[in-house]
Amino acid sequence: MKISRVSRKMVCLAIICAVWMAIATPALAQNADYQEEGSTATRAGLGAASFLATIPYGVTKVAFAAGGGIVGGLAYLFSGGNTETAKNIWTTSMYGTYVITPDHLQGNKAVRFLGVAEDASDPYLEETRY
Repeated sequence: MKISRVSRKMVCLAIICAVWMAIATPALAQNADYQEEGSTATRAGLGAASFLATIPYGVTKVAFAAGGGIVGGLAYLFSGGNTETAKNIWTTSMYGTYVITPDHLQGNKAVRFLGVAEDASDPYLEETRY
């Protein structure tokens, strides 16, 4: 199977973004005590960092959700119209975090790349479901 050059670049970009997020998030969360004081410079820095983090993360998440939409549609067709099968794929791929906020960077809120089903009973998931 031949992989196109564009596909390789997209995979490399996704890996670079994931590694960058893994490195940047703990570094920003280390100073949580100072950041909670809410100085203007700190809030501006967190706002800028969340904006810059959202760009690659959001693009990757939207691409993943679009792929999940297509795969879920195909699963619906090939399962003979079984809505539950498609819904499981759609929920996992389309729900979750799309925008990185300062709360995510401070570690106050979880970043959920994969969505969580609505019937999950964990109270922690209430704020991170969508």
